[in-house]
Amino acid sequence: MKLSTHSVQNTSPWFVLRCVISQLLGRSNQVLQSYRSDRISRVNLEQDLRVLVPQPQPLMFDVGANKGQTLAMFQRVFNKPVIHAFEPNKALVEQTLCPVHRGNPDVVINAAALGAESGSLTFHECENNELSSFLTLEASEQNPFKDKMVKASTTVPVWTLDQYVKERGLPQLDLLKIDTQGYDLHVLQGACEQLKAGRISLVMLEINFVPMYAGQPSFGEVDAFLREHGYALIDMYEKIYQDNRLAWCTGLYQRC
Repeated sequence: MKLSTHSVQNTSPWFVLRCVISQLLGRSNQVLQSYRSDRISRVNLEQDLRVLVPQPQPLMFDVGANKGQTLAMFQRVFNKPVIHAFEPNKALVEQTLCPVHRGNPDVVINAAALGAESGSLTFHECENNELSSFLTLEASEQNPFKDKMVKASTTVPVWTLDQYVKERGLPQLDLLKIDTQGYDLHVLQGACEQLKAGRISLVMLEINFVPMYAGQPSFGEVDAFLREHGYALIDMYEKIYQDNRLAWCTGLYQRC
């Protein structure tokens, strides 16, 4: 309740104090409620994933696994997740991903990429491997990574998610995570059949608002594609700002 000036002037100081304290306690309670472990916080990504994926052994795809950062997070958040990881950087697969997860039957490492069509593409490996992509870095002044160098370009295999799921007879996918440096829409296009059928419960992907890669889709294009396939944006997490503007973040979508 917001007190008007007239109300304050005609009310005892103790009543006003009680009203102010009540408002403060109410707001504090709202903040505390938002962090309850049994509901979506819209702030803490790991907590929200626990709430949205209640299955004890969820099936998850980590597309653009890099060094396994998200893979490790999935293992931290969930009791015994089954994870299929996809990473086109062969060196990262052989030197980091495979040694760490060798012998774990619940983690499948694929030295390949997912895209809109099966085949092969040229993958540009940057000096900072987190920036590596099928797309080239945009020379725009808005791009904070425009000066990063490409150290190698290699041809890598590309599959579609629909093809991969069919060949392995995989069931409902609880979470599809995509972080492919501007190539995310292509991955989604290769998952059309699964998306249309509602066989992917959640989609978690990187959203860029600054022109980082030549030919990268806009947020509007990605959002429209997912909405057309029956998915709604839950919220945006892990926000990074540049010049007081949202530069990129993690978007979490759920099947409607």
